[in-house]
This record gives sequence, structure tokens and C-alpha cells, in this order.
Amino acid sequence: MTAKPLVSVVIVNRNGAEHLRICLPSLRAQSYEPIEIIVVDNASSDGSAEVTKNAGARWVGLLSNIGLARALNRGAAAATGELLLFVNNDMRFDRDFVTALAEAFLEDKNIFAADGMQYDWEGNKPGHQATRAAKRALSGSAIQLVPGLYLWQEEAAKNTPALMASAACMLVRSDIFDRIGRFDERLPLSYEDVEICWRAWIGGWKTVYVPGAICWHRVGSSCRSAEGSRLLFKGILKGRLLLATKLLPLRYAIWTWLLATAGLAKDLACLQWQTAMDRLEVLLQYSAYIPPLLHEKAALFRAVGITPEQHLETMLRISNGEQPGTHGYGDEVEDQWKRAG
Repeated sequence: MTAKPLVSVVIVNRNGAEHLRICLPSLRAQSYEPIEIIVVDNASSDGSAEVTKNAGARWVGLLSNIGLARALNRGAAAATGELLLFVNNDMRFDRDFVTALAEAFLEDKNIFAADGMQYDWEGNKPGHQATRAAKRALSGSAIQLVPGLYLWQEEAAKNTPALMASAACMLVRSDIFDRIGRFDERLPLSYEDVEICWRAWIGGWKTVYVPGAICWHRVGSSCRSAEGSRLLFKGILKGRLLLATKLLPLRYAIWTWLLATAGLAKDLACLQWQTAMDRLEVLLQYSAYIPPLLHEKAALFRAVGITPEQHLETMLRISNGEQPGTHGYGDEVEDQWKRAG
């Protein structure tokens, strides 16, 4: 990596002109240079294009809404930077946000991804810190990743290894991002950041939380409509099914599929027809993915000589403060991942 690597900022947008009016100037005001800004637009019908061009950012307009992961990958393909910064459009950033993240990469060549401190929009409370994993809910704010596995946020005063970086403000090495296969495009909304960071950790590439990189986020502003809520529901369900099947020990996959199917029966019993139809659609679609996901899983873990259970235990130890190893990303791992797709 060069001494002052170009950072390419990728923002996926859909009808977010008002958000972009705040987000883009905040990025333009960064103390770090050089930066390029790319807005990938999922077929907006508002004035997003004009706002983007007036801010001096690049516009990549799509003819239809192709989902978050695919749009992020399109932005990455258009970028020229050694570092890729994925951010949401409903955010604003401290002037030294990019500087703080980039410095972490210059200090540690084994980092794949890093993110920073997300506050709510008013700055009253933290929304995202160092992500940890546990087999039970250790705090009231813990969320269920899949049945039997929880994520929670821990305050940290200095840079620290973390399970994942939030795609709302995630900086990654572009060469490693390409080599490990980019975001999984079977995840249209949600879990794309957990999945890629978990996959990178398997290859020995760390994710780090950088508390000195500060930003503010209107969390969930894009999912407040009925359409947005439905898309988020389906995105979370798809994420759980894919993550559990592709990357976790078999028992988590079995429980995730069983509980998702039981949820369909509950929806029908409660006469929640729309939710039942959405759930059935996801179950049918993702059941067809089971064979390729299992093939990818076998290739991935065979390449590094560990099991999904061993890797999960490593992630839990890191969450408890144990320092990770620093083995490199060998050619054998890269070849296996390319064969696995």
C-alpha cells in the first residue's frame, strides 16, 4: 500500500436526495486526501443525480433496484482506490473520520476491514461500537444473529479487533475485497457486512474497530416505509439462512432453517398473510441455494484446514479479548475461494 492511498467512497442510494445533501459535503470536508466519491443509485425517482453531480461526486445510475450487496459491488468495480469506504447515505462524518480509519491500515498490514464509532443523529448515544459475539445475550442490547448466537456492542478506548465492521461506515482493502469474492450478492439487504468479515477472518484477515473515527447515523431511515420494512424483514431472514448454512457449524444451520419454517406456521396461524407469503418466498428461494452454499463452505474451510466449529470458537475468544493470530492469506486459500465462487 502506498504511503497515502486513494480512498474510494461508495454510497448506495435510492431516493435519498435529502440525505445526500448532508452526507456528500461531509465527505468532501474530510481532512484526508486523496478521496473519490461514487454514488451508485438504485433507480431513484427524486433529484439524487443532480445533488450528486453538484457535490462533485461520480454518478453510477442503475436502471432498476438491484439490492444493496450488488450495488456495493458495482461501486467497488467502478472505484480506483487502494481502500474502499462503504457508507450509508443517511450519515455525516467528523472531519478526521477517514484519516483515523486509514491510519489503522497503514499501521497493520493484516487488517481487512475497519469501522468507527457511530452515534445516533443527535449524538446522544452510541449506535455502533466494537462488535462482539456470544452464545447467549450478554446485554439488553444484544441482537440475535442466528438462533443460539448473539451480537452485542462493547465500548473501547483504543483500536481493537472486532467480529465485523458495519457496512454503514466500513473501510476495506480493495485487493483483499476482490480476492475473497466481494459481498455475497445473494444478500440483497442486511448481513452482507457480517458475512464478508466472517469470511475474511477465516483467511486470517482482521476486522478492527477504531473509536477515533466518529460519525453520525440516522439509523433505519431508509426502512421506515411499508415497502422498506418488508424488504428488511426478507433481508434479515435471507441473511440468517445464508450465513448459518455457508459459514457456521451444522447445528446452527439446522436450527435456523427449522425456526424459519416454524415461523411460517405461526404467520399462518395468526392470519399474517403478507408476512407468510414473504417468508415462504424466501424459504423456497434459499432452499435452492443449499447445495452450492454447502459446497462453498467445504472448499473454504478445507483450504485453511479448520472446521466451522473451530473458527466459531476463535471468534468467541476474540470477543472475550484474546488477540487473534496473524497468519497470511496464502495462494491455496485464494485458489479455493475462486473455485468456490
